[in-house]
Amino acid sequence: MKKKHLLLTILTTICLASIAQQPPISHLEINNVRPTILGNGSCFVPQQTLHDENGNELPPTCTTWEVPVSSEKQTIFQHSLWFGGLDADETLHLAALRYGQGYDLYGGQDYWSGPLKPNDGSIDQMISMKYHHIWNLSRAEIEQFITNHGNAGYQIPEDILTWPAHGEEGYAQNLAPFVDVNSDGHYNPADGDYPDIKGDQCLFFIFNDHRPHTETAGAALDLEVQAMVYAFDAPNDEALSNTVFVKYKFFNRSNNNYYNTYLGLWTDWDLGYMYDDYVGCDVQRNSCFAYNGNAVDGNGESWAYGDNPPVQVLTVLNGPDGLGMTGFLCHYNDNSTIGDPRYAIDYYYYLQSIWRDGSHLRYGGTGFYDAVGPDCNYMFPGNSDPENIGTGGIAPNDGYNTNGKYWTEEQCGNPPGDRRGLASVGPFDFPAGSMKELDYALITVWKNNSHSAMERKGEFIDHIKALFNNGFAH
Repeated sequence: MKKKHLLLTILTTICLASIAQQPPISHLEINNVRPTILGNGSCFVPQQTLHDENGNELPPTCTTWEVPVSSEKQTIFQHSLWFGGLDADETLHLAALRYGQGYDLYGGQDYWSGPLKPNDGSIDQMISMKYHHIWNLSRAEIEQFITNHGNAGYQIPEDILTWPAHGEEGYAQNLAPFVDVNSDGHYNPADGDYPDIKGDQCLFFIFNDHRPHTETAGAALDLEVQAMVYAFDAPNDEALSNTVFVKYKFFNRSNNNYYNTYLGLWTDWDLGYMYDDYVGCDVQRNSCFAYNGNAVDGNGESWAYGDNPPVQVLTVLNGPDGLGMTGFLCHYNDNSTIGDPRYAIDYYYYLQSIWRDGSHLRYGGTGFYDAVGPDCNYMFPGNSDPENIGTGGIAPNDGYNTNGKYWTEEQCGNPPGDRRGLASVGPFDFPAGSMKELDYALITVWKNNSHSAMERKGEFIDHIKALFNNGFAH
């Protein structure tokens, strides 16, 4: 018996080690975008950089945000969730993810599969393994189930049968949303109950930050995240057919009341060829975006967009306590003060539009050494902030935001390059036992015969927002 127990312990440890290093993976494949989604709130599959015999970089081994479908071109290399706040003792609790490299650069992870117990924020090892899964369902599968679930010979899809509607003993009673046909409060497909999904295809998964954080070295929040990523089959709606939606529900399973809490949506954009991109934001539309810095993307590479580079937009549709995008910061791919974050405090500073040395983002230039001021919350807002919301109502110095002079990468004379940026939402209070929600959309915008993708992005954003606010009713 001791040998069996030891063997079980070893096997469990191996499985958990595998879970920690490789989250579950799934895809949306319902419209013009094929994203690779991981069960820790990110869209990233490690890509090995290869070169030919002449030293030229070869195309990526896999795409993470393929658009159009089957093109082997992508607009996003990595996209992930940051979340941080202070407890009553002003201790920082923070979870975040970039590349899984860790603060020690030897591999890191802040998020793992599964829900947390509401009474103490813990999770059992076997529960974590059970939830190491992304439930992938289509509207068509749901409709087929509704029609056929009582018919002989009909085989119910596994992800309907195993839909995680209820937590095990000690966990929350209700987890994944479902339609309770007989109103008995219990999910049972035999009674005709079925998952309550959004869109025409959805991915559902649950993750948490309970274990030690090897990506950021931040203290755990005991945060449970219930995630639904979804899209629509809408061939007659160009904007909707190029959009992916994300809905997060955040549960504070700790005994801490967090304040000055921020969440962030961090993106490493790669619009085809990665070294010729620009970024910007639209303050009024709660959006940030990446666009090509040159008229033609790349240098003829098969994975470049050539003369039809899109604009990739991120739009906050609904944040905690009704907040929108309260900040946008672009940091650089280096170890400088305005470069990549390394430790938890760096991530938390960036969520507040503060650089790694504790100085605030300032208007103009790089937002740091060559800025003209004043302090601000949004980088490269262009003409989207006529009320100077990002500077607290103070007009920017050096004539910016007047007479056609705007803070953009072009007007700063920045050379196009590899870009990464953070859309932040906060601050908000996050009391023990509470739940907050976030909805956002990732929209790919294309040019048409009369307007560029940059000229069309506002139209796309407004249309998607209207659909969302109207419950997607056309």
